[in-house]
Amino acid sequence: MTEIVNEINDDYSTSRDGVVPLSQRRSLYHFTALWVTMAAGITYLFLGFSYHDAGWSLGRAILAGVIGAVCYLAYALPAAYLGSTTGQTHALLTRSIFGKLGSGLLSVVLILIAAGWTAFAFNVLANLYDGLFGWGHIVAITIVLALIGIVNNIFGFTGITAFARYLVAPLMILWIGYLVIKGATDMPGAVWSGPSSPDQLSLLAGVGLAIGSVMWGNEPDIWRYGRPRFSWPLLPYTIALFVGLVLFVAAGWMMGYLSGTSALDFGGAFRYTVEYSLFGALWLGAILATALQVAINDGNYYEMINAGQNLAGHARGWKRWYTCLVMAALTALLAWWFPHLEEDFFTVAGWSAIALPSATVVMCVDQFLLPRVTGVRRSVERIPSWRAAGLANWPAIVSVVVAMLFGAWGLQLLPGQTSAPDLGLVPVEAWLLAGLLYLGLASLAARTPARAELLGYSATEGTPG
Repeated sequence: MTEIVNEINDDYSTSRDGVVPLSQRRSLYHFTALWVTMAAGITYLFLGFSYHDAGWSLGRAILAGVIGAVCYLAYALPAAYLGSTTGQTHALLTRSIFGKLGSGLLSVVLILIAAGWTAFAFNVLANLYDGLFGWGHIVAITIVLALIGIVNNIFGFTGITAFARYLVAPLMILWIGYLVIKGATDMPGAVWSGPSSPDQLSLLAGVGLAIGSVMWGNEPDIWRYGRPRFSWPLLPYTIALFVGLVLFVAAGWMMGYLSGTSALDFGGAFRYTVEYSLFGALWLGAILATALQVAINDGNYYEMINAGQNLAGHARGWKRWYTCLVMAALTALLAWWFPHLEEDFFTVAGWSAIALPSATVVMCVDQFLLPRVTGVRRSVERIPSWRAAGLANWPAIVSVVVAMLFGAWGLQLLPGQTSAPDLGLVPVEAWLLAGLLYLGLASLAARTPARAELLGYSATEGTPG
């Protein structure tokens, strides 16, 4: 009971009490179940439909998912290690590493991207209700879901892991396993390697879409409750990525093929899926879809709340559940603002693939690589107050901004942009650009007399030596 009260009030999300002690770290099963719900679900079913709409073969769709999973894993292991070794949220780490200015900006970016994903996921759920029962009122239902979907997060990390462990993950794996096996028996062999239409969506663009779908960017938020060993998350990650980017993508493609519908009519396509795999029990399909979308949005809300706590949690008398209410209201606003399903998916997935992971890569370079190159180590064990935090880590901010602009240009996300050259695997290139640029700029800054100001060291650290 004491643990629940603590997580309702704070959940180790403010500078007053922001490091998860080793005694509160959770088991490997916690993370396997939780990550299955965060890296699989209806969103990835939608991704499979999108690959089918692009004219891809089933084999090509699975290949894109596998490559996307490998790329994500290369990023996610050090990102998780950053969280487990520090015990801190992504947002609190940015205060130590990026300074006041960078931390404030990144917290806002994190909130907006997570709110966009949450609004999209509940919009999908509202469309599924419409497809199953013909309810209509998509935007109104999405807004209501956004307001009530915050409930599990009021209870902090324990709230979201309990829902994942005891209900959603086992249910999800059983259903998707049956669906894929049944679909594979009904598929003609030609669909695995049939002709594709790369003019509509190239393989690398499809891989980028897979990365954006599975990308969180705030992995320290979750893995700060894990054991501080680099390879410890490998098994949960592998299981979750297989379920999400292989099984769910394959299932989505199969349902697109068998139903003859597209992602634009995802509600109708899901009705076919329920009739195909759940014996036509529409009520069971609604329960399953609701559980999956609430579970994945638990992760979205969790990162929003932690970022909001970084911004406001230090205020006198402020409670974590106040932040929960603010984030639910913001998500409802975004749900009203952009209700277009497929367009929103590509936009949110694109920004998700480049923005926060670029910042996380910079933090990993700062903590794990820069000390080896320059001999200068930034201490993050003591979380600085906003007053004590440095103004800005200018090399870090510049590196992330450049990486985001490059990624946005390569993924055609800039306002008014209608085309972009073929730049390859843009998200991965953006991460590498952020990390290498920061390593170079920070190494130069560390050799100047003004290194403490340029690198945004807090007043609690003194001058780096």
